Amino acid sequence: MKLGVRGEEIEIPHLSMASAFAFPKEVFRFRYTYYLSDKPISAVTLDFSDYSRRISVSGESADQVQSIINLFENNLLRYSTTIGGAMFRRVAGLCLLVAFLTSLMFSGAFWWNTRRYNALGMLVCSALGLLLVLLVPWNRYLPGFDLYQSYSRFFLVRHAAPIFFVSLVATLLGIPVSYFLPRWRREA
Repeated sequence: MKLGVRGEEIEIPHLSMASAFAFPKEVFRFRYTYYLSDKPISAVTLDFSDYSRRISVSGESADQVQSIINLFENNLLRYSTTIGGAMFRRVAGLCLLVAFLTSLMFSGAFWWNTRRYNALGMLVCSALGLLLVLLVPWNRYLPGFDLYQSYSRFFLVRHAAPIFFVSLVATLLGIPVSYFLPRWRREA
């Protein structure tokens, strides 16, 4: 069995899934291999990571092999995510980086020329969005695979990924919304 934790891969030889073992609190790569020759099912490999999700079953009995594959696919499909993984993070991160940098430049120039408060709101939302894109650990919030042993009782730790997503959407929406806000300055 191999586990990937914080960029490091840990191999645990001669470990069965039924043995007593304390998993780390979060795992981002999981690989399990079962091999026993001269049996109807001779080898099973489960490999889940950021880049791939692979199940391999081999053996002498084609019916049993197919039933094991169907069992794994049906049971693991509910844990599958549509958004996440290394390629998604790269594409989304690059698009968001370009969007926030462009917005930062235009809203900075707009604020410099007009000194209006709505232009300042656009500038602040652009800067906050850029900081979110650059500083938040995307691999923890949008992994291709993750397995948690237990969840923290703290609300912010338990719901970090949705909070990050909502704050990113709020900064994106804050840019055009702040453009249309009325001026808050009192005229004398």
